[in-house]
Formats: sequence, structure tokens, C-alpha cells
Amino acid sequence: MFMAFHSPQSKFNFQSQSVSVSILIENLSMTKKEEVSKRKTKSLNAKFHGLKQDMGQIKEDQRCIRDEQRKIRERLEDVRRQCDEVRLESEAIMKQSAFNRIRLVVMFQIIKAREDGHFDKAALLCRFLNSISDRTNHLFGSGKKKKVS
Repeated sequence: MFMAFHSPQSKFNFQSQSVSVSILIENLSMTKKEEVSKRKTKSLNAKFHGLKQDMGQIKEDQRCIRDEQRKIRERLEDVRRQCDEVRLESEAIMKQSAFNRIRLVVMFQIIKAREDGHFDKAALLCRFLNSISDRTNHLFGSGKKKKVS
């Protein structure tokens, strides 16, 4: 049998080598852990970056929505204002129409009174028609204006 001669120094080297090997193994395992950690960190950073971009896009979309809502509110206010104006104009037209019907009725009564020879009644109805016309002109600003002397 062949026996290897071991010197105390070679024993020390072997122990030193085993310590070095264990340190290398430890370093390798740390390196693998670090690599896994780095990959996870990169993955998380990529996800974070993607979420940040998504949040930026959502923020921009929300700003656009707020702007559109503001524009719609303004248009709605314009429509409401126009609706109120049309309603007031319609009411004025209805009142004017009612006054016109009253004046027509009075005119027909004046004609009938004159035909029947009731000139006093016709004169009274003419004064009444003038007062109605004056009120109508005053309310609606239409018709002839009287000259002030």
C-alpha cells in the first residue's frame, strides 16, 4: 500500500482549503440569493414603473373627464338660460295674444254698436280700446309712441 506522506503544513493547507471552499460555497449561495433578489427587484421595479405610467395615464384621463364635465355644465347652463328666455318670451307672446283678442272683441263690439246706432256705447268702447292699447303698448313696447308737446 502506498501511504502518502502528510506534512503538518499540508494538513493546514487542507483545512485552509476547506475553509476557503466553504467560504466560496457561502459566497456562491449569497450570489445566487443576490441574483434572485436582483431579479425580483428588477421585476418589482418594472411593475412599479408600469403602475406609475398607468397612474399617469389615469390622472390625464381624469383631467380630461373633469374638463369635459366642466364644458358640459357650461353648455347645460347656457341651455337652461336660453330655456328661461324662451319661456319668458312665450309668456309675453301669450299675454300679447290675449290682449289682441280682447282688442278684437272690443273692435267688433264698436262696429256692432255703430251698426245698431248706439253711438254713445261706441264712443265708450273706443275710449276703452284706446286705454287697452295704451296699456298694451306700455307693457310690450309696441305700437306708435305719442308725441309729447
